[in-house]
Amino acid sequence: MNMYKPLQGLCLGLALMSLSGCLNNDDDDPVTTPPPTDQSTKVTVTPSLGLIKNADVQLLTLTNKQAVEGATGSTGESGSATITVPNGTTGPFIVEVKPTSESEYFDESKGQFMALPASTTLRAVMATLQDQVGVTTLTEIAANSIISANVSDADSVNAVNEQIKKALAPALDNILQVPQLVSENAAGTINNDQAGIYAATLAGLAKLGESQDNPAIAILNSLKADFLDNVLDGKVGDKAFENPIYNADTFVADLSSQITSYANSFGVSALSADIAGIFSLDEIKKTLEGLDDILKDLNLDDLNFDFIPGGLLPGGGDDDDDQDNDDTTPTLTITGTSTTAGISVDIPEIKLENIPAPNPEDLADIEKQIKSQIESQGITVSDFSFKLVSADETKIVVSVQYTISTQGVTSTSDLTYTWMPGYSGDSDDSDNDTSDTLPEALKSKSFTLTFTMSTSGSSYSDGQIVHFTFSGSGALFIDPDPEANNGSEITINEFEKVDEEYVYEDEERGFKYKVSVLDGKFHEINLSALESNTLLGQFTEKATDGNIPNLELVTVFANTYAVTGEGHSRNTVIIESDGTIDFDSGVSFAPSMIVEIFDRRSIENEPRIQINYGSDDDGPVIMLFLNEDQQSIKMIQHRNNGENIDVITTVVSGTGAN
Repeated sequence: MNMYKPLQGLCLGLALMSLSGCLNNDDDDPVTTPPPTDQSTKVTVTPSLGLIKNADVQLLTLTNKQAVEGATGSTGESGSATITVPNGTTGPFIVEVKPTSESEYFDESKGQFMALPASTTLRAVMATLQDQVGVTTLTEIAANSIISANVSDADSVNAVNEQIKKALAPALDNILQVPQLVSENAAGTINNDQAGIYAATLAGLAKLGESQDNPAIAILNSLKADFLDNVLDGKVGDKAFENPIYNADTFVADLSSQITSYANSFGVSALSADIAGIFSLDEIKKTLEGLDDILKDLNLDDLNFDFIPGGLLPGGGDDDDDQDNDDTTPTLTITGTSTTAGISVDIPEIKLENIPAPNPEDLADIEKQIKSQIESQGITVSDFSFKLVSADETKIVVSVQYTISTQGVTSTSDLTYTWMPGYSGDSDDSDNDTSDTLPEALKSKSFTLTFTMSTSGSSYSDGQIVHFTFSGSGALFIDPDPEANNGSEITINEFEKVDEEYVYEDEERGFKYKVSVLDGKFHEINLSALESNTLLGQFTEKATDGNIPNLELVTVFANTYAVTGEGHSRNTVIIESDGTIDFDSGVSFAPSMIVEIFDRRSIENEPRIQINYGSDDDGPVIMLFLNEDQQSIKMIQHRNNGENIDVITTVVSGTGAN
């Protein structure tokens, strides 16, 4: 097996690039507050972007990001959820709002309920339990900074929440308080109190994103990225927003104007009169600078905020991707896309030298090790696949797809890994006949086949599913147990072309795999004993989704045949154009009854087509025995060993299709 560690590290790096707030994994011991004593174990959680319906709520501990057992609930139609926290649970805590398929939120910019995207991340971090907690745009901005910087002590949690309050909502007492919920039924009811001020602030923020499909969510995603470097400048580090949805230079004036307008629309004149004195760009800059010491562990080099609407424009830096490579240097190029919060961006092309290509038979093992490596960092991995696309003498191409989640952010990546030059297997090609090459029907293709007709001496059983992969260079990789996901167990590097078959000899186990290609298509693989050449069974494709493999072998002989034979009463056999075989009075088989069709035309003495209507050879079977030219039928047999039926007829007239 080749280059596991480099590939693991690379995939892990790409995984982290796809997420916001990747941790630096410092090993400092977290400081936790003592268990609550007098506080209630009931916590009412009220999320708001406006009112949020039918979202799930859960409580996690900040230090290990583990869910607190039983501390879950749903906002239902009311917009609030009450969760129960077991006594003795220690904080700080993360309150997380998780969208469901039925979740909606009232977007105060659009003035209507909208579906809450499944990718939405909305959290609040509280140092200790409190009876009521609001989860809003402001708490998510603070939570993103806290979690990204690996902050875990109560004092720092309180400090970050306070700084975000000062920067974006200085009129509030606390960003963790519950805002007044705004919905389509709340027109004209904004109160001139802390809850009303909070609602107006959230509405003003949403109005800044009114050009987007989901304004409140778009502004949330942009602001939490912008705030991470403690500068409100429309950038993450030196990377500017590609399509910014607010003007960083006029942010304070624009937000003030939106809040004032919103407050005035509800007649809350006292609130609107205070707005001008509440906000100050200088004050925002000052409060953000105060976060530097708290968030000192945050390394922006690890961040790639794909979820920002419009993505990021890269900053400076040298681009070494265009360097000339020696033709003898193994090179890995990675391209693809990453999607977070419904926003897809192309990742910059990555080109690495001296990364040898993996053996295709190792891909399943590499996939498992990469997944384990990523998960060891506290990242949840799902839908992970690492599949061979093609392989030949000049390159190997692998599709890499995965979904990863950490710190409430979920990202899906669809990547293509291309190794050049070529497939670097360990086979010795000195004895190969280089004139033999695989046909396009096999080259760089994979097949999942079913073994049937097992006889004594076979290592496979009837009905066993086996996966075959042919590399572009001619190697065959066999996985006898794909369900185990443990990689291909058999590798045969050489083949010999014998007549119209491609024969692979497994000398270690004593078998031959004879691969049949007919009319430019893969047909079957016959398993034979290496020494005696005795047929031990056959690998074929099963019928799926109404498609019946090899049906054309039957329909090509559609005709009415006059026959004679003991036990046959009607003296005609009819093969219809859809594959129906009407063998005799009361004996007819529709195409939907076919389990498998076996191509036996390569058998020298008795070339035939075998149609099985049962799970094995002991069930109902029709055999079409062919003349030497294989263009016409000479005999038709109906057999059912389970019912002691065996009727053989000789064709008198009717030659089928030529």
